[in-house]
Amino acid sequence: MLQPECEPIIQTIQSLAQQIQEIDYRADALKAEAMQLNPLQYIVSQRKVDRLIRLKHAFQNEWNNAMNALAICRSAHPAHYHFDRDTSFPADNFPMETR
Repeated sequence: MLQPECEPIIQTIQSLAQQIQEIDYRADALKAEAMQLNPLQYIVSQRKVDRLIRLKHAFQNEWNNAMNALAICRSAHPAHYHFDRDTSFPADNFPMETR
């Protein structure tokens, strides 16, 4: 059972996980594209990848903070939550756990 008090935090976590995944896809596409460019174009492309990685790190920090907030929220309402039965997060929604 999900606590209504924690639902906005869960939505934030899911949104951040999706944004992190989208950044990964964009960065991978740029890296693949850059391999076929001349050296100057490669440098420009690499700078774009670097910016995406910095953005990804910022989102990962927000994701970590949201996960901490969720833990606090859930610990404030332990009688309503069964930790061994959580199905609200599929494994791929935890970008920090898999990378």
